[in-house]
Amino acid sequence: MLAESPSTAEEEALTPVVPRDYTRYVGDQAEAVDAGVIGEIRFSIFVEERELVTLMCSPHQLRPLVVGFLYLEGLIETVDEIELLRVCLEDRLAEVRLTNGFPDVPPRKILTSGCTGGVSFGKYLADIERFRISDSVHSFAAPRTMYELLRALYDRSHLYKQSGGVHTSIFAVPGSSIPRLVAEDIGRHNTLDKLQGMALLDEIDTRGGIVLASGRISSEMLFKAAIMGVPIVGSRTSPTHLALAVAERLNITVCGYLRQGSMNVYTHPQRIQVSAHP
Repeated sequence: MLAESPSTAEEEALTPVVPRDYTRYVGDQAEAVDAGVIGEIRFSIFVEERELVTLMCSPHQLRPLVVGFLYLEGLIETVDEIELLRVCLEDRLAEVRLTNGFPDVPPRKILTSGCTGGVSFGKYLADIERFRISDSVHSFAAPRTMYELLRALYDRSHLYKQSGGVHTSIFAVPGSSIPRLVAEDIGRHNTLDKLQGMALLDEIDTRGGIVLASGRISSEMLFKAAIMGVPIVGSRTSPTHLALAVAERLNITVCGYLRQGSMNVYTHPQRIQVSAHP
């Protein structure tokens, strides 16, 4: 069972938007602006008093970030395996105690906000068929559902509206055009960890759902989506050829270059059906 951790209010004391004065130019006209920029911290996860990994991330939603990272890296299978989780705000770290002790993983590493290689990324590639979405998962979405989710993605990108410089990902349960979970972070991959962590903590089943991301979909993000059981992944940007090759093998539908009223479906297009009802 998870131990008590700081409240949301305490966690937000590490403000995700840091006050900052700067000069804005419009044409040749300059004006002083008193606003803010997105916060970034170096956040370490300690398991059994040993450093597992250090992430560069936004200083909020840290508890779900830890839980989701542990799960998506294959270090836990259920939340019940976490005996204790304490987020230490002052020291920028999380202390974790697991029922099975320290996991068997490579030496610790620092993952930058744009890093595309998690602790278990090599394992993903070596055993890709194990993560493949089953053909028995019958999830569909109408184009209009994807457009509505894109609008919701924009509407729920609160940090981006304040400062820019941050990614947003949303999760919707099967058949819904309303986001159930929303995560924001400077790192694209961190947003999926946060979504998974929120789902585990709130006991939300992610299987068969939809994930939309503001940033480019990478190969590792597709592996994370596959572990979540998510067969439809969308983005407002275009994917790379490697990401699509991975999506083909993982049986994931990738919708890219999403706009209001248009999108490109790159892989497994059978899941996008005009007749599908939200």
